[in-house]
Amino acid sequence: MHCFASHAKIHHPDPNTFAGLMENYENNYIKLIKLCGNFDNLHEYSFSRISNALDLHLHVIERTKYTITLNLTYRLIEYDDSKPKDVPNMLIRVYFDAMQAEVLHRETKRASISEINDSHLRNKWKDNRFLYKWLYFFIAQGHVFRCGNELK
Repeated sequence: MHCFASHAKIHHPDPNTFAGLMENYENNYIKLIKLCGNFDNLHEYSFSRISNALDLHLHVIERTKYTITLNLTYRLIEYDDSKPKDVPNMLIRVYFDAMQAEVLHRETKRASISEINDSHLRNKWKDNRFLYKWLYFFIAQGHVFRCGNELK
């Protein structure tokens, strides 16, 4: 009798699908853990500053037993206005029990007509894919939120 070992191939969900969205939520949770560490130790306002990069700002909006809601943004000062602008400005809910992180709202300079007309699932997928890439960029730069980086 011959035994053949089967090799399980992991199938990654297709973009713009519910399964793909759930995978994005899981990946975003993992990346947020790398960026923030223990969510219980986050201060209400924190920032991450590294050389040759923009400061990254984090605001804890709400804490519950099973979730934390965060606002993550750069604080930009444009030449035509001395008032800082938070762009991109992302509202993120982290679900501890499901180990997922979901973009609740993403504000950029302007939404394109195609983004306004896209389906809800497609928009959620785009927002969470953007967060995934943005978090990857922060981590690669060396950004972290740790105690001692709080804003008063």
